[in-house]
Amino acid sequence: MTAPATTPTTADTGTTAAEFSATVGPDAAGPELLAQVGWEDPARRSSTTVVLDHGYSTMDSSDPDVIVLPLAEALTTYPWVQDLMWSLISPDDDDTLRRAFESTRTPLGTFTWVRDNARVELPRQSFTVMTVPQERQFVHDITVIGRNAEVDSVSGSAVAPGLTRGTHVSVGETFIGEGARLRSVDVDRWGPEMTVYTYDRTRVGEGAVLSSVSVAVSALKRARSSSVTELGKDARCTSHSIVFAPEGTDRGMEDLTVMTGPGAQAEMVARMVSDGGRIRNASTLTSTAPDVRGFLECDGLLLRDGGGINSVPSLDARVARAQLSHEASVGMIDDEKLDYLKALGMDEDAARDLIVQGFLNLEDDRIPASVRDRVTELVSAARGAEKL
Repeated sequence: MTAPATTPTTADTGTTAAEFSATVGPDAAGPELLAQVGWEDPARRSSTTVVLDHGYSTMDSSDPDVIVLPLAEALTTYPWVQDLMWSLISPDDDDTLRRAFESTRTPLGTFTWVRDNARVELPRQSFTVMTVPQERQFVHDITVIGRNAEVDSVSGSAVAPGLTRGTHVSVGETFIGEGARLRSVDVDRWGPEMTVYTYDRTRVGEGAVLSSVSVAVSALKRARSSSVTELGKDARCTSHSIVFAPEGTDRGMEDLTVMTGPGAQAEMVARMVSDGGRIRNASTLTSTAPDVRGFLECDGLLLRDGGGINSVPSLDARVARAQLSHEASVGMIDDEKLDYLKALGMDEDAARDLIVQGFLNLEDDRIPASVRDRVTELVSAARGAEKL
């Protein structure tokens, strides 16, 4: 029997197999995809690294004070990196992490070293990309910011447009030297049926300053993130998280900031929006040294029934002379604001989108314009899907 002379199509979409293949695989990881998570022309960056599936597509630095290498190569080029790897976290801490560690022989990930006293004028950028459907990826990154160095950083994770299912596990260990300054933004763009586990560990040295923004707004099946930041004497940390959960998304976040040195200061802010998805957020400020100050803010916006936000802020003062405080709220869109915008001529959907965007504080100048545009598109798309 002769097979029908027709072009194969993917189920339920009408897309031909040839058209679908163009949306997966390494060729799909181009500038247009990476721009959604903050990529810029490498000529405007001090360094660019891209981990692609189980290898590297880019590993380049134009600044002599910024060293970038595949992690496996860094372990032999700079033997002291061996003492850093797995020093802030152990693969035995978590079953998912242990299984990922045991399944990998050669480390996949990026080593970044900004030398002491460097003043890096252009931001560095680093990205992780998956392009093979149903694949499992385990990435371990180590970042060292030298004493008194100053640098901006943009990082992100993305998947090919046609990739909907897969598993990603990542570990990041960051060491910020005394007196250093690091400003960072991190963005993710995953597939709607993906499972993602991230483990971030950061040690901030005496008098150093860390300012970070994380943007997690794409749909995915399940995400679990664990972050621990240690602050030394007179160190400062400001951490802002922007989280959006459309229908079908389940996000769980655990964030711990420990002020281990006297005079340390911390500010942790999480802004969470549920549009049918579920968000569970546990944020903790801990003081183990005197004369520290910490503030914790967790704000949630529930757009409709069916989803949920479970936010648990926690303060843990273990010594005297520690000033810790927190604010937390979960609510719906303010009807007065909605009515005001409608009175100005906006339709209800546009007014709702504008309120959500304002709540997420997308005007932060650390967030690349391409990322702000992408978040705006995602919010509008989720609102549109609600009506289907």
